[in-house]
Amino acid sequence: MNMVNDTKIDKHFEKYVKRNRVFILGAGFSAGASVPLTTLLLDKAMIKFSSECPGIFSRVDAYAHESIEQDDKKPIDYSKISFADLCTFLEYIELREFGGLERWSSAGSREKLALRFYLAKTIVEHTPLINNLPEMYIQFAQQLHEKDVVISFNWDGLLEIALQRVGKLYTYDWGIKSAVRLCKLHGSVNWRLNEPNSLGRPRNTLDWKSLDFIQGMSDVEVYATQALLDFETWQHYQPLGEVEPFLVLPGYGKAHDVRSIANLWYKLEFAFSMTHDVYIIGLGLVPDDFFIRSLFLSNLPFIDSYSGVKGRRIYIINPDKKAHQNYNFVLSTDYAELLNEEFSINHVILMKERLKNS
Repeated sequence: MNMVNDTKIDKHFEKYVKRNRVFILGAGFSAGASVPLTTLLLDKAMIKFSSECPGIFSRVDAYAHESIEQDDKKPIDYSKISFADLCTFLEYIELREFGGLERWSSAGSREKLALRFYLAKTIVEHTPLINNLPEMYIQFAQQLHEKDVVISFNWDGLLEIALQRVGKLYTYDWGIKSAVRLCKLHGSVNWRLNEPNSLGRPRNTLDWKSLDFIQGMSDVEVYATQALLDFETWQHYQPLGEVEPFLVLPGYGKAHDVRSIANLWYKLEFAFSMTHDVYIIGLGLVPDDFFIRSLFLSNLPFIDSYSGVKGRRIYIINPDKKAHQNYNFVLSTDYAELLNEEFSINHVILMKERLKNS
């Protein structure tokens, strides 16, 4: 009789685990909604930056010329320069200011904060409105449930808007049990560090909410607001004020920025233990992004043994010709598969079928 009970418990556990999944989102996830990819994003953001905030833009532009050793009189084609290199050079400028006690605020230099502002504003401008979402994002949001974990390396609010469209709650801090857990490891257009303020004075006009990320690990809190997912809101705000988007920029400054959300990176060590299928969507996994590669190397090659439930699969959805090479460390196993194509509704159907048969 005990053996029968144990078998029933095992089957119940297996069914529970098989329903829970991990989704890892890169820029290719949002590309189908025309959210600009990195290179195009920088070019569009700098155009907006130059027209709306020419003073600070001129300094960033001068630093960009210096970083690529180009004559100041020759305009830069921002669609062709390295975003990571530019951000690394700005990190050096910030370090120099910090050493000379000239740093604008604890959140960063004026140049970096303004750049983040216009990157975020450009992203929100090109993110579809709730009633204009492509069907595959609506269906993707519909098939998510509260035991799924979504890890996003994107700054945009596309998934949040899709979840709102289908009437599902989401949580950034995992504090709502009935909500889809959304971990944004590179920050978000609607996040900021520290209490909201304008030029150093407390101000909260956007209903900012604390995400309770401190938890004894950091003295910097992260705040979020739903309002900044709507582009109309951005028309009423300028950089270096209440709206200071927390975006983890590429380059060597990333090592500093991610410390503010270190507990999210820590939590993910446990995200794979009680989940089953893993879907990696549109994440390029460039060789020099040691943070993401280290996270993957520490977990993906071993996930088939985490829960003890058999049949676990990793699906890597990526059209990049280098995808097989970049993901070879896990594709060499017998439970990982590369779908070398752009993310589409066919992949959502695959997810639904796998969930249905779990």
